Amino acid sequence: MKPVLGAQGVAKIFPRSDGDLTVLAACDLLVGPQEAVAITGASGSGKSTLLNILGGLDAPTSGSVTHEGWPLDFADHAALTRWRSEVVGFVFQFHFLLPDFTAFENLLIPLRGRRRITAADRTLAMEFLERMGLADRADHLPGEMSGGEQQRVAVARAFMNRPRVVLADEPFGNLDKEIGARLGDLLFEMRRDHGTALVIVTHDSALAGRADRRLHLHGGRLAVAGGGEEGLR
Repeated sequence: MKPVLGAQGVAKIFPRSDGDLTVLAACDLLVGPQEAVAITGASGSGKSTLLNILGGLDAPTSGSVTHEGWPLDFADHAALTRWRSEVVGFVFQFHFLLPDFTAFENLLIPLRGRRRITAADRTLAMEFLERMGLADRADHLPGEMSGGEQQRVAVARAFMNRPRVVLADEPFGNLDKEIGARLGDLLFEMRRDHGTALVIVTHDSALAGRADRRLHLHGGRLAVAGGGEEGLR
């Protein structure tokens, strides 16, 4: 089967008055269907930049990103937005829930603009909240929930559009260790049950250790954690 997501020679260079800053240098990565890949690295090493490029939120300076072998056209913003809404789910370090919408309504946000919300969509949203232990918080606004509850909603929201791949950027970095571990359980359970690929950027070695592969970003390049570049597929 074709990789669900790939990066070929992806570089990202930021022009500066005192000399260009190379954050990524010819990164290669292939993510198989239903595969979980963890990316670790020091703060400022470019992990979030790489994830944003993989998810079509930022364009590479050079190189290409592919979905099932087809290159993304970063110049066509409308097509890229449509691709993200149909293929990718996101979980960020901050939940980014809309403050004036309830937990239930926030789960439906990824579907709005694509099509009319159906009864099946509403049923799925409620099932996801129940899965997250938040059935009794369905009508609560984000400001009425704890940080852990807000992030549980964010995890559920990432799966609402039935994505092929979920990209998670330090998803539990703002939570204490125990709550983060429980949310890690939920994230990997959702990924398994829905057959979704997962790329997760994290400083948490325990969370990274649950992935099928663990890669390390250093000097703008990806390598197998503790090894060389073999295994990037």
